[in-house]
Amino acid sequence: MMQLSSLRICSPPQKGKSLQQVLLIRVALVLISLAPAKAAQFSNLEPIELKVPQQLFVPNEFYIKGLLDERTDRSPVAFLVPSISSGNQLQTVDLKGGAIPALENFMFNSLPQNPALRPVVVKIKDCKIMETLVDNQKGVVEGQVFLDFAFELVRGDDLVHLLDFQGGMSYKRGTRQHAVIEPVFRRSLGNALNYFNDWIEKEAPVNEKLAKTVKVSIRDYRHDYDDDTVFYDPQRPLRWTDFRGRPRFSQYAASIFASISYEGNSKVVGGEVHLDLILKTYMLKSSSWVRGQNPDGHGLNHEQRHFDIAKIVTERLREKISQLELLPHNFDRVISYHYLEAYREMNRLQEQYDQETSHGMNKSAQERWNRKIDDELKAFNLLDNG
Repeated sequence: MMQLSSLRICSPPQKGKSLQQVLLIRVALVLISLAPAKAAQFSNLEPIELKVPQQLFVPNEFYIKGLLDERTDRSPVAFLVPSISSGNQLQTVDLKGGAIPALENFMFNSLPQNPALRPVVVKIKDCKIMETLVDNQKGVVEGQVFLDFAFELVRGDDLVHLLDFQGGMSYKRGTRQHAVIEPVFRRSLGNALNYFNDWIEKEAPVNEKLAKTVKVSIRDYRHDYDDDTVFYDPQRPLRWTDFRGRPRFSQYAASIFASISYEGNSKVVGGEVHLDLILKTYMLKSSSWVRGQNPDGHGLNHEQRHFDIAKIVTERLREKISQLELLPHNFDRVISYHYLEAYREMNRLQEQYDQETSHGMNKSAQERWNRKIDDELKAFNLLDNG
């Protein structure tokens, strides 16, 4: 007698296992710890020989590159009722050849291996068959197959998490019908692979993780809303009215708060990430200040050059990002890294500029920096080359 019931699939991923799954695993652990000697007396059950179907289906988006064993419990896969007389003293039975080699053989050979597709690694979190003798008069056994897999995309040396699968099947059998266990387990594995295949086919055109390339467009943010922020514009030099902060106790006549930032908006178009990257070079009026009613133009030039240095660093960042071969799974992390490097460079240059010009008091040094800054602004087409 064989009765299949209630295919169980729990996805999208859940953070914790269901109470039923937790209890099944706990029962398994208790049985192993309390009755290893009794389990050893059962010798009638052979390892489960997992058969490989000729071809489950033909994937169009992925191939299985490998398996990783991440089971916390690496005891044999199955906890089976060997006979009526055994009651609920279960016998542990593994897959023939070992769990992971058997699963590898199944996944590698039941699906075509096409290296032109996306390489996927399957992490085996859990894989169990648990049985209970529910009627010792009629010899009825209930079984549960539980699978917990994670599917991850291989990107160079990285693994990119795609999908968690938690599912399995329930079945009933007679105590002597051990042969029905393998087909149920095999069907559960097939269901897991089919579920992932359906997911990746649906997600491939729109999911950022599955995109194959990144197309970047970089632009400046220059909108002036006459509020607290002045964004760098070569046609709009600073004026003293931009310095609205309260002067601090300092030996200097003025101070500017100039900085850089960015924002990015991305979408997937036809399997390609389109990234709109907006670079911002700005000064804050409320954090910039000037002391005195009629400061000279020399002082304003010194503060303008701080703003120019921030813009030069922004342009260097633009140049760097334009030369990168960005990947869909980590382009945001890579851009963030280079932005932080640029931010550190800006701070270093600002300090060097103030030190060498004595905060604008050393006029000859100031002139050297003026020429140096102008040369780089011209190189970035931010200043008239005439």
